[in-house]
Amino acid sequence: MRREGPTGRQCRGTLGATAQRRAVHAAILTASLSVLLLSCDAATPPPDAAATPDPPRPATPTASPAPAGTATPAPAPTPARTAPAPTPAGTAAPAPDSPPPRAPAGLTIVVAPVAPGIPRYVRGEWSHWRDEDRDCQDARQEVLIDESRVSVRYESGQGCRVESGLWVGPYTGLVFTDPGGLDVDHMVPLGNAHRSGGWAWSSARKAAYANDLGYENHLIAVQNSANRRKGASGPEEWRPPLRGYWCQYAIDWIVIKQRWELTATESELGALRSMLAECAEPPALTVRRENAASPGRPGDARATPAPTSGLPYDPAGPDRDCGDFAAWDQAQAFYVAAGGPDRDRHRLDGDGDGVACESLPGAP
Repeated sequence: MRREGPTGRQCRGTLGATAQRRAVHAAILTASLSVLLLSCDAATPPPDAAATPDPPRPATPTASPAPAGTATPAPAPTPARTAPAPTPAGTAAPAPDSPPPRAPAGLTIVVAPVAPGIPRYVRGEWSHWRDEDRDCQDARQEVLIDESRVSVRYESGQGCRVESGLWVGPYTGLVFTDPGGLDVDHMVPLGNAHRSGGWAWSSARKAAYANDLGYENHLIAVQNSANRRKGASGPEEWRPPLRGYWCQYAIDWIVIKQRWELTATESELGALRSMLAECAEPPALTVRRENAASPGRPGDARATPAPTSGLPYDPAGPDRDCGDFAAWDQAQAFYVAAGGPDRDRHRLDGDGDGVACESLPGAP
């Protein structure tokens, strides 16, 4: 039996199914392509964003190391307001204006050689730094208090010893706040006074000289190192480093020697004259020359009582006070023989009435 091919109806059905399948495949392919394109679009940035770079950030400057041997200037610091520091001890600083040197109406100095054979100087015989007015402040403290440019502070509430103040050392011009950097100097040193006639004084008179506050520049507060270089030297051997002080120094030296009847040597006189020449208006100076053992001046240190004269002591010998005499008539005779009442070189007539030692027995 011959097999026959499909009928026309069957062929038409088969062709329709085939076309339907093809349409479905095309739709699936189209959908897949659409999905793929959407995925690519999401992964790729927009053209504008990709083409426009971010603006560059400003670079932070960094310090480059300077080449070797090249100084790199440091930035100047901003000045800050600070309180002025206190003046340290011994600091050069301008001193407050000082009055011009003062000289008395007449300056006189006695020139004589140093007496031969005088005793050796012993500082312990010149009792110093006494508290004469019994206020607990000795002569050194009195000078520190008087010469401070500000009110002093004391070590304790008793006010006996000075702790701080403000001083200008006249020899150097340096400023001090601590009195430990200062010495209180005898303008005419004790050793110089000794060889200028003080060797013949009584112990009481030596103590009076060593603590004299009656003349303002007899004792002065000065830089201790300058005072120690000065020692017992006269102006012919040592002068203050501060030349502007020479005029006042010479005036004070002469006044003190005049007040205490002390002599000067020829070389000392020459030095004093050159220092007085520094004064704006040099004062007049009267010079008297005497021999070391002339009447009215201390004589040889070996001077002893002279009984052959009718007096218990030599009027031209060592200094005497009222305690050396047993009765008033001895003291009065000695006083007259030594030049009284015109000249009381032994200071026996305290009130200047011409009568010596009025406290002794037999006094009128």
